[in-house]
Amino acid sequence: MAWFEVGDTVRVQMPRARNKRGVVAIHVMYTTSQEAKFDGAVGTITDINPEGTHGVPLYLVDFRDHENRIAIPWTVQWFRPEWIQHVEEAPKRGVETRRPVETS
Repeated sequence: MAWFEVGDTVRVQMPRARNKRGVVAIHVMYTTSQEAKFDGAVGTITDINPEGTHGVPLYLVDFRDHENRIAIPWTVQWFRPEWIQHVEEAPKRGVETRRPVETS
């Protein structure tokens, strides 16, 4: 199980399964949940509720300062740890990321 802290950048990844047509997509059991609308979105954890509902910790993810390709219905949402995963920060545009080549 992954451990998350406030300030971590995470991506929402809902459980996957094959549907009746054989296509891998969000598991049928979760397609109607509010969290399924955020599948694939990137956000930052802003708060943690260690007790959560039914003893499962919940993480409040804020999507405001991230560029997401999906339409997000609102800006923050609580998620279970099974539905989020760490994301490595992408280098910012315009910043040189390659090391200079040494010539001798």
